[in-house]
Amino acid sequence: EKGNGTEKNELECPECEYRSRSAFSWWKHLKEKHSTTPSLAGCLLRCDCGHESYSHMHGQECQTANFTIIRNEDAPIRRIEMTPQCVLCKIHPKTPGGYIMHLRRHHKTTLKGNGVYLKCSCGARYNHEKDYLKHDKKCTGTDYTLHKLDEN
Repeated sequence: EKGNGTEKNELECPECEYRSRSAFSWWKHLKEKHSTTPSLAGCLLRCDCGHESYSHMHGQECQTANFTIIRNEDAPIRRIEMTPQCVLCKIHPKTPGGYIMHLRRHHKTTLKGNGVYLKCSCGARYNHEKDYLKHDKKCTGTDYTLHKLDEN
């Protein structure tokens, strides 16, 4: 028999006052509010059945499915490297080219059409796909930031 995803124990966020009885909700909170994961935050989920994991998936398979958070107090809470969020949705494209393609394919628009440009870690700026493609031939950087056109 599978668990229903609701634990008896409240799972506490290591960074704020948030608490949840759902391992999935706790995991999602860490990712969305603090840009981290249980592993990066030094938090292990230990089920009453003995299973230990950084994932919330065990709760869907185990009929016991009652977790306790085991925190390595000495470990600093590390963060997920986040790329800029799309100006129109919650997606975080991984590369500048992916950002441009995402806007074009999913939103039928462009960087310039949304009043933004991308800035590569090398300092290059572009708000047109053609400019990015020229730049991409010369630069291997994938780190980038998003800026409003009226910003310097």
